[in-house]
Amino acid sequence: MSDRPKGRHESDQTRFWKDIAVMILGTLVIGAIVFAVLAAMADNPVDTSPTTVPPIVDTTTTSSTLATPSTTEPESTTTTTTIPLRPPQDVTVQVLNSGDISGAAGRLTQTIAQEGFQIIAAADFSPPQTPSRIWYRDGFGLEANDLLRFIPGAQVEALPDPSLSPGADVIIVIGTDYQE
Repeated sequence: MSDRPKGRHESDQTRFWKDIAVMILGTLVIGAIVFAVLAAMADNPVDTSPTTVPPIVDTTTTSSTLATPSTTEPESTTTTTTIPLRPPQDVTVQVLNSGDISGAAGRLTQTIAQEGFQIIAAADFSPPQTPSRIWYRDGFGLEANDLLRFIPGAQVEALPDPSLSPGADVIIVIGTDYQE
């Protein structure tokens, strides 16, 4: 070995391995943070389950200002329009039984008819549904939510198959979770 001093580009091996260790450790820490964030996002997925639909409210705001300079605030008016629930006689309902309780659809149909709804004869439905469902045709979401009072806990959803129960505006499918 020579006794000459180390040059500017020469370094000792320990510094090189220390830099490699720091780089690997830093990469592992950043990877762990990214993994934790992704795992947290996977544990809290976006809820896509159907929910009840609140009444549709149309809020229109108009503003006007005075033509002459003034120290007063501009006038503002708000108009709220609520879409009314159709009367029961304007809504046709069919109850289908996909649960295990024999005659449940017929009994629920009678109860709904006593409230004034138009009805289509009860029938069976397959495959079994869990939970119970209330399916509605376009424009009958409010009425479907109103029918939740007859079958609490049911999921209110748009009709998945438009060819199902022609003539019915709302279809109640009694599921395996239904209790009378």
